[in-house]
Amino acid sequence: MAEVMLIVDGKDWGGWKGYRINLGMQQLAGRFDLTLTERWSGQSVRREIPEGAPCTLHYDGEVLITGYVDRVGPTYNSHDHSLTVSGRDKTADLVDCSAPATQWIGRGLADVARELCAPFDIRVIDLAGANAPFRSLKPNDGETVFEMLDQAARIRGVLLITDGRGNLIITRAGQSRAHDDLVLGGNISTGAPNRDLTDVFSHYTLKGQGQGSDDWYGEQAAAVLAKAEDKRVKRYRPLTLIADGPLDPAAARQRVTWERNVRWGRSQAIDYTLIGHRQSNGELWRHNTLTTVFDEYSYLHGAERLITDMNYILDEQGERVAPTVMPREAFEVLAIPEQEATDGGY
Repeated sequence: MAEVMLIVDGKDWGGWKGYRINLGMQQLAGRFDLTLTERWSGQSVRREIPEGAPCTLHYDGEVLITGYVDRVGPTYNSHDHSLTVSGRDKTADLVDCSAPATQWIGRGLADVARELCAPFDIRVIDLAGANAPFRSLKPNDGETVFEMLDQAARIRGVLLITDGRGNLIITRAGQSRAHDDLVLGGNISTGAPNRDLTDVFSHYTLKGQGQGSDDWYGEQAAAVLAKAEDKRVKRYRPLTLIADGPLDPAAARQRVTWERNVRWGRSQAIDYTLIGHRQSNGELWRHNTLTTVFDEYSYLHGAERLITDMNYILDEQGERVAPTVMPREAFEVLAIPEQEATDGGY
């Protein structure tokens, strides 16, 4: 069984009877929930784990989360006691805290992120080369640090994730590959497809304001129209989208195609549980890695999939590692046009 160790102020806390550790691409900060229930042994001594304390969470000897204890919840009587401890990555402060009312002119995403993250003691690592200068970056009223940086990241077509060591990573989907395939009848114990077409449509139409030029102006510039069809949807389901900013026809076609692909990709999620928590080369299974899936029940015969979430779990059903996989296009972020600089935002 994998050992989970919470280190707080240099002291190791292990022996947890249950845990859930979630890391994923759909959230900036990893999260852990640990539980312990036991009878009093000898004297009534409780675990001194203060809320708000810096901590690191180790899973089978490897660091998964570097952050802070959010919540400590003890319950007890004269015979036994229980304890729940929850916490998140350092990057959770970027999600919770407001951005300063500052405007940056001619600065790149990585530079602005480093300036914003410095007070939180968060290092920024740019793996995507996303430091081309913006005309202007300025948070909207009430925006958090993450909301501002996420909007800027979307303009550059990159993702913001954490590496579990308290760093903010600027990257793209599927930059690395898992060593092992996922194989039903092999390392896959169970599978639970979450195919959901609620937000998927057969026909997408994008309308918006175009960027005028010497050759393209007037009514033509004001009526950009691009369409995409998804033949995988068998009944008529149209959706009209309005572009966030000015687009030329080529950008509009790219934008509506991206909308179709992302919606389909995220509708095809599958949750797996695996036999063993490590791959055959000894590495832990990690999110934002590509793998090949052989799952005849889900009609996947060597299909490439992106591991978008990883859950490490111990509960009444036992210990297990549970990845979620989706088609890669579910997280292929499309760069969007940068709006003209104004006093009100981007």
